[in-house]
Amino acid sequence: MNETAWLDRVFSNTSLGHRLLERLTLTNLRHAFYLISPYETTVDKIEDVPNYNAEVSAWWLVFLTAEFFILFISGHEDRFALNDSITSICAGMLSQCFKFGGRAVAIFLYVLVWDNWRILELPWDSPWTWILCLFFQDFMYYLGHRAVHEAGFFWGLHTIHHSSEYYNFSTALRQAAIQDAGLAIYDCLQAFFIPPPIFLVHRYFSEIFQFIMHTSLVDTMGPLGLVFNTPSHHRVHHGRNPYCIDKNYGGVFIIWDKMFNTFEAERSTDPPIYGLITNENSFNQIYLQFHTLWDLLLLKGFMKDKKGEPLFPGMVNKIKAIIYPPGWFPGVPVTPFFHWMSMVDPAHKVPEPSKPVVKYSPPARIIVKVYVAVSFILLLAIFFHFEYDRINLSYLECSVKIAYFVVTMQCFGAFFDMKWYARYIEIARCCGVLGYYAFLMFDHIGAGTHRLFVISLHIMAILLWTTDILIEKFSKCCCHKNNQSIAPEKSIVKKSIDDRDLERANNEIKTISKCVE
Repeated sequence: MNETAWLDRVFSNTSLGHRLLERLTLTNLRHAFYLISPYETTVDKIEDVPNYNAEVSAWWLVFLTAEFFILFISGHEDRFALNDSITSICAGMLSQCFKFGGRAVAIFLYVLVWDNWRILELPWDSPWTWILCLFFQDFMYYLGHRAVHEAGFFWGLHTIHHSSEYYNFSTALRQAAIQDAGLAIYDCLQAFFIPPPIFLVHRYFSEIFQFIMHTSLVDTMGPLGLVFNTPSHHRVHHGRNPYCIDKNYGGVFIIWDKMFNTFEAERSTDPPIYGLITNENSFNQIYLQFHTLWDLLLLKGFMKDKKGEPLFPGMVNKIKAIIYPPGWFPGVPVTPFFHWMSMVDPAHKVPEPSKPVVKYSPPARIIVKVYVAVSFILLLAIFFHFEYDRINLSYLECSVKIAYFVVTMQCFGAFFDMKWYARYIEIARCCGVLGYYAFLMFDHIGAGTHRLFVISLHIMAILLWTTDILIEKFSKCCCHKNNQSIAPEKSIVKKSIDDRDLERANNEIKTISKCVE
């Protein structure tokens, strides 16, 4: 029996409620924990591999909500923040937008290698091929994950994932938009013998499984942690304590870290403090996504010391600044690993985090928090529709939707960073949305109810922020006038006080003169 047949009697099949609830099945719940078998996921064509990320996304939303509720009622409000969680989820949306057709970027290069240079063609319908790919894919993930930490500018493809100062399910979604471009190199090493559909299945589930690693609610998990990655192991990976740096790269299995000496257990006496060694202190989505890549490729090699001397003298050192580990400087010992250099001591000159920990969170007004929260819910709804319909969208429609996502996320960041221009760009964004919907009024759908609803929301947003700006300017103008009027009054008061003091002094002189007489 269809697990969601009842939905057709409650929702239309294109409504958001239907599209979300139809994914809240026990099968998808099982998939969220990588509990699958070769018999249910083995297919012979890439086109037949479902977008498993989209299938389990509704359960991710449930997990996020449940975790926030549990943290709140258990008195751990310090483990999440509105601005951080929205920024993280937005990064996850953006990373999905840049996966062509919902597939990993690597699959295109993978198919090219498989079609032209495969060495061995393992049978696609064999359980043994499926099991081999389970382990080999995870080992390739270990290499790729370690590379984006250690192989120079590759770190710029991954920095955003570690930029959160919190550790919860929303952090799992804080992914880099272009990270797949770096991981593709290691994914494609499987293309010489593993059929593309089998690879893609495990590529999806490797990413899905790691979502549940990002929580502080689960402890060590006992003996499971001897073989598998666990939330405890992954908390170490996200820590900025010296003992946490460049540790625990494993995706599904932790055995690779133990084999290559990158494993470190969580210390109850020194729990991980999350974030980067030098935190970003920004919620600007584009800045978080790309600035480290820019810095490592173009700026690091030209750094100078306090005396103005170059830290990377000569062309060779400048090239090393790009391809050696991000924390490397001339004189720091490194050792070769695979095709890159790894620091002998990853914690070299890494300071202990300052305590108590002060997290970046500018104090936004309540109206800003409520407005961004409501706007984020609207953005999330539009994104879920986009994920469902993207295969049928034209390149123009897809580009317009992605542009809308990016601009909206930038507005959120400006509000959270308390930028003076936040309200102005939000008004401009709303005007752009109204222009787009005005254009849509001439298509075959016309003025549908949902379109009028979105238009109404954006008109109210324009009125809200325009009024807010005018009130602020009026208040400043009144304050300025009051200051100008207070200044002469102070002079008059001072002058009257001076006159009284002079009169009192004259009277005292007269009294003294009479006494002398």
